[in-house]
Amino acid sequence: MKNINVLSRRKFFNYLTLIVTGINFPWYAFGGVRKKVDEIISKTNFENQTTAVLLDLQTNKVLENYNKDLKLPLASVTKMVTAVYGIEAIGEDYSFVTRLFIDGKVRNGVLEGNLYLIGGGDPSLSTDDLHNFVDALKVRGIKEISGYFFYNSEIIPEFLIIDPLQLPQESFNPGFSGLNLNNNKVLFSWTRKGKNYELNLGTRSLKSKVSSSHISIVGKNQGNAVFEYVLERKKRLEKWVVVRKVLGKKGVRWLPVRLASTYTSSVLYQLCVDSNISVCKPTRIRKNTSGSELIYSHKSKDLSHILKKMLDQSTNVTAEIIGVFAANFWGLPTSKIFTSGLMMSKWFNFVSKTDGNTFYNHSGLTSDSRVSSIDFTRFLYRKETKEILIPLLKGRRIYGGEEKKIRQANINIVAKTGTMHFNRSLAGYIIRNGVPRAVFAIFSADLVKKKAVKKHQLANPPGSKYWLRQAKTLENDILTSWAKKYI
Repeated sequence: MKNINVLSRRKFFNYLTLIVTGINFPWYAFGGVRKKVDEIISKTNFENQTTAVLLDLQTNKVLENYNKDLKLPLASVTKMVTAVYGIEAIGEDYSFVTRLFIDGKVRNGVLEGNLYLIGGGDPSLSTDDLHNFVDALKVRGIKEISGYFFYNSEIIPEFLIIDPLQLPQESFNPGFSGLNLNNNKVLFSWTRKGKNYELNLGTRSLKSKVSSSHISIVGKNQGNAVFEYVLERKKRLEKWVVVRKVLGKKGVRWLPVRLASTYTSSVLYQLCVDSNISVCKPTRIRKNTSGSELIYSHKSKDLSHILKKMLDQSTNVTAEIIGVFAANFWGLPTSKIFTSGLMMSKWFNFVSKTDGNTFYNHSGLTSDSRVSSIDFTRFLYRKETKEILIPLLKGRRIYGGEEKKIRQANINIVAKTGTMHFNRSLAGYIIRNGVPRAVFAIFSADLVKKKAVKKHQLANPPGSKYWLRQAKTLENDILTSWAKKYI
């Protein structure tokens, strides 16, 4: 990746000032528009549900468009914006640091003081990483901690959920804070033994399988919902109830964690106990650790690596952490995801020289964000965006009879997809012989059907799978037509 100039603090605030003034900018010209894409979409029932634009990078002309100004939700394509926003605000080489402090002296294996786990906002911390924290205690000869085990995650606020409209058991919709672990999800496993079930919650890593004392699950015979969730925030407890009859003989699935910092510290506590280090259960604090001694710090991989993995795996919680952290990094703390999303919206509209595009969060896990395909291609057209995104995006295959011809012409597509119920998006770059030749954006959404989904239908809304197959076929046909222009 080329070296990207990180925004200075003054320039960042100048951005916000200019955004407020509502300056309008000239942009590129339109070439021969509304050609083949019209014919493709006219053969479907997506005429009023799709916005699509193809922009040639050499001529700066929009070669084809359909409903170019229609603003639709773009699902996980939002993460492309978050990646650029994060790198320009924070820096591609930035590493998140999680620290372990002690106070007091160590005598005969006993720490006569307290232990402090301080979060740095790392979205990539894992259970395997926490083993190194335990090893640091062993190196100091600590076998017992006479004081308290404190943890602090105040570098960013604590959020309990990304999108409140999702079912509670969806692991792609966890909470997050300045302390996070394993993408803030826990593995639920079950095995039937006679008439009963053995139910377990825990983390999995290369080195161990560890439980978290603050999360529990029990079964019941009947219920209106498969999963029920209760949060006791003051007690820092999460409780799950599952209907046994739907479980089958045995199985596993991920469940989301809401109290991310408590989860992280509880797993570290259990690793200490398993290593015969006596320590009390963790307590959340908000004060700093001035005067304490640092005994271990874990540095994450650099931000560009984290973002590449986020785009590849479409990890919602990573996107939200990065987006909120970017605002806090500049001294603009946000207590609501929506507020942080609006800050990114203002940045997006300014740098892409557009107006009226709105992001309600940083992952795309919402139906409320609105962006047009023409404005998104303006964003992709930016020199800085291209330099950041192209190395981070993965290849996108084209299907059908034209695939071989396109591939033999050394044409590659790098792109990001986004999928929710009745919502499908695709955006990226057409590259030939290693040179970016065009940018494109294709967004589709049936907002009427999406709004009509009832709560009990959220897991599998009627007609959503068929709609998605149609949307994928449509975008593949459009993209095939556009890629052939560069043969």
